[in-house]
Amino acid sequence: MKIFKDRNKELEMEIDLYLNCLQKGSNAFLEGVKAYIRGEHEQFKERLKSATELENEADEHLVNIKFVLFRYNLIPHLSADIVELMDAMDDIADVSKESLQELQVIRPNIMSSLKDDFGHIAKKSNQAVETLIKGVRIYMTEFSTVEDYITKTNLYESDVDTLLHKLKTKIFDDELDRSLGEKLILNKFADQFALLSDLAEDIASKLSVFRFKRSI
Repeated sequence: MKIFKDRNKELEMEIDLYLNCLQKGSNAFLEGVKAYIRGEHEQFKERLKSATELENEADEHLVNIKFVLFRYNLIPHLSADIVELMDAMDDIADVSKESLQELQVIRPNIMSSLKDDFGHIAKKSNQAVETLIKGVRIYMTEFSTVEDYITKTNLYESDVDTLLHKLKTKIFDDELDRSLGEKLILNKFADQFALLSDLAEDIASKLSVFRFKRSI
């Protein structure tokens, strides 16, 4: 059963635009990481600019969602859950932008032997976000199938954990000829690239609870 009726199409549109911004922001993160790893400086700057603009746009849509939701007292039995869910998802845009900003400022030296590992983590993190957002869209319509997307999100997060452990093992291996300081910086960015998948998993847990409440 759909949440939205004819009289609250404005809310449906704002949520759709908001989710689009979050997905595009996560995509900008992934493409920015890839550009950085390849040494494509101009492309990296463009991705950072895009992530920053998308974060600002997402914030505007989040404000509009809350305004429309409460001004017209729409779907009062679900308002609190929707606001909590939308607020939690705002961190996706923040982390997408901040990860690229950190790369721009600190400029870690990611050696060739580790580039694929960092890239795979960023890709899986983006897939976790993408799957979560699909689940949120389903929650607004045929919520009975939401658990499938929650399960897939958790699987991507688990994949990231495996990749992260593998990368950290390589970073701190004695055979990697780098100072401890350089290794700690690489470790920081490994965690940073994995953060989106952690966020997706946390939000998926909330979504599971909200789906259960709707089914009662």
